[in-house]
Amino acid sequence: MCRLLALAGKDLGEDLIKLFINAFVESSKYDIYLEKITGGRVYAHDDGWGLIVLGLVNNKPTVAHHHAIEPIFHERSKYILSLFEKRISKYNSIYLTLHARKASKKEPYGLDYTHPFMRMSERCVAWFAHNGGANKIELAKKLGVNPWVRVDSELLGHYLMDIALTCIDGGGDVDECVKKAYGEVKSYVTERSALNTTLLLLVDDKISLYITHYIHGTVDENTKLYYTIIAYSENNVTLSSSITILNYLSPTHREKALLLESGIYRVEPGELIKIAPL
Repeated sequence: MCRLLALAGKDLGEDLIKLFINAFVESSKYDIYLEKITGGRVYAHDDGWGLIVLGLVNNKPTVAHHHAIEPIFHERSKYILSLFEKRISKYNSIYLTLHARKASKKEPYGLDYTHPFMRMSERCVAWFAHNGGANKIELAKKLGVNPWVRVDSELLGHYLMDIALTCIDGGGDVDECVKKAYGEVKSYVTERSALNTTLLLLVDDKISLYITHYIHGTVDENTKLYYTIIAYSENNVTLSSSITILNYLSPTHREKALLLESGIYRVEPGELIKIAPL
């Protein structure tokens, strides 16, 4: 149970970046949709967070990255985020993934288990974040690892990234390799759960950011709402995030937001492009 955000923009000022990140922080502190599906027992995503930003400065890529075990709404986390907001506002373009974790009691807990997870190959670097559940036993068999010291999203991400990076290293088109990877991992999503993810790729010196939405099986209305992904695009910025962020954005942003259909989307500054259904 998590919240996630993908953001792509050009020449964004610090104030706009701060607005979106602060809304995400508040949505992780009090999530009405999580409260509803847990019968009021849980309402915060407070088990750590992670941030990855790929930026362009004079057409060259650079990276900003952080993981923390404190809740994303803790005062120390807010201070760290403010440092990143100031830093990345200097980039000409940014491609950002932000994730706040709510760990299941059955899953490992700690800094190493915060998202996004990373994979590297000869030409590529990939970062993956997930909201939903996956069959960790079967995934661990595929990857040849012990499932009990790994989280399900980590195993799902490593399997997906391995497929995508192998395809790209072999000369495949990036979008096509991403579609292939998601097509192969979709069957590992657990019943009544989701394949809501972000995937950030650096291939040579080219950046690509994706967000996906998919619910496996039939779910009740509260669960469907909990897993809903929204998107907002205007001019030089596109934001896509778990639905809770809408409660903390301005009326103007809320009015222009769309609810995403199931699918794989590429997130570009000012544009959200559906590249495949799921």
